[in-house]
Amino acid sequence: MSARDCDLLVIGAGATGLAAARTASSAGRRVVVVEAARPGGDCTHYGCVPSKTLLDVAHRASAAREGRRLGVGEMGKVDFPAVMRHVHDVIDRIEQDESPELLRREGIDLLTGWARFVEVSERGTTVDVDGTRVRAARVVIASGANAAVPPVEGLADVPYLTNATVFGLTEQPQHLLVMGGGAIGVELAQAFAGLGTNVTLVEGAPRLLGKEEPQAAAVMAGVLTRQGVDVRTGSQVASVRRGPGGGVVLTLDEGSEVAGSHLLVAVGRRPATAGMDLDRVDIETGQGGAVVTDEQLRTSAPGVWAAGDCTTPLQFTHVGDAQGRLAAHNAFARSSRLPELLGGPGRFDPRVVPWVTFTAPEVGRVGLTEAEAFERYGARARVAVVTMAETDRSRTQSATDGYVKLVAGPRRLAPHRLLDEVVGMTAVSPHAGELAHTAALAMRTRMLAARLAQTVAPYPTYSLALRIAAARLFSTFAGQTWRPARASEDGENA
Repeated sequence: MSARDCDLLVIGAGATGLAAARTASSAGRRVVVVEAARPGGDCTHYGCVPSKTLLDVAHRASAAREGRRLGVGEMGKVDFPAVMRHVHDVIDRIEQDESPELLRREGIDLLTGWARFVEVSERGTTVDVDGTRVRAARVVIASGANAAVPPVEGLADVPYLTNATVFGLTEQPQHLLVMGGGAIGVELAQAFAGLGTNVTLVEGAPRLLGKEEPQAAAVMAGVLTRQGVDVRTGSQVASVRRGPGGGVVLTLDEGSEVAGSHLLVAVGRRPATAGMDLDRVDIETGQGGAVVTDEQLRTSAPGVWAAGDCTTPLQFTHVGDAQGRLAAHNAFARSSRLPELLGGPGRFDPRVVPWVTFTAPEVGRVGLTEAEAFERYGARARVAVVTMAETDRSRTQSATDGYVKLVAGPRRLAPHRLLDEVVGMTAVSPHAGELAHTAALAMRTRMLAARLAQTVAPYPTYSLALRIAAARLFSTFAGQTWRPARASEDGENA
């Protein structure tokens, strides 16, 4: 049995783990990273990179077909094997930024295997990696998450896809059944529909995109339906079986059946913490096996931090990157009495984390929804909405689905409306993710909402919709103004 000593052991070489490792290594720490598969993790190989590449091709194909209505000749024929080769070419290029060779040049020791905790003490932590003992002064758990598979009758007896296997397809599905209407399910449903596959999307909840505004879900349901996706919300899958001629048949809770050639399970993700012997060293876990941390990302075990998908419900690459860097910083913080900028520990603030569903149109979000703002501030929260149909950029691009909704709330010690600050934003539009970043900056700096209205936006851009929404928080613009926030979830507020 060999042994290695290090200052920081990082479990997981996805976006979170690599951010932690590179932060510590750049500060002169001896770093060992344990990874059971390939560096890059879910995002590079099975998540953001392949899905957004596939979506880009699908959006191009859809735009080419739509171009016929605008006077462009017939285009948009899809060569599915070539599309998938392109997806993997992009993965291969991005993977080079995380290769073992590059990590070694950066002073990071990569150890392949499965990590199991052996001991946590004041002297440090010992972890076993397939027979190799690693002793570390500090540890960051960044093991990520895996696709959740629901306990549906018959599911284990049929072939099904998850985000980890769907990008391995080399032949185009004739009819793809998608189980789950969250971000992953909606993105991939639209991607395959755009490539010419028949798609049926089944979601047990009353609407799609349950974490977003009801209005955003309504817009996307309408867009998907118009693009040919059979959207079935409020339908639970009761059982699954093989079809008589191959493929898969879903039986829904009301008794109807839907058959397809392939089944994609996209009902969420579970923290990848099983088999690490966390209980052996008293590392507390919560729902679904998520590692429990405080706002400084410390676990219940001394000298052990956790970050990314294995600990937070905000399972996004940019969150993992930020948390990985923070965990590595906090692991070697000079003093808890010092502020972060002077070497003290920092705290992760989920309040200002934006996220995006990369459909067409995109759904960008940061902060509170309207209903959440009403719950916190009552009718003192104010809302302004700009529909895409009002904006000239959307008109020029024939992309008038969606809206921008800006939510403002009062300051505690300065309750006058002119001093309201941005507390949330949802945009359903092309480039909505870019708008979400602007709103996140406004929230992080506690900018007066009026400043957004005063900031000149170039014409004609989608950012102009954000400025108009801000202007409507304080006056009437183009015949529209603000209204008090409502608790309604009927999807008609926009």
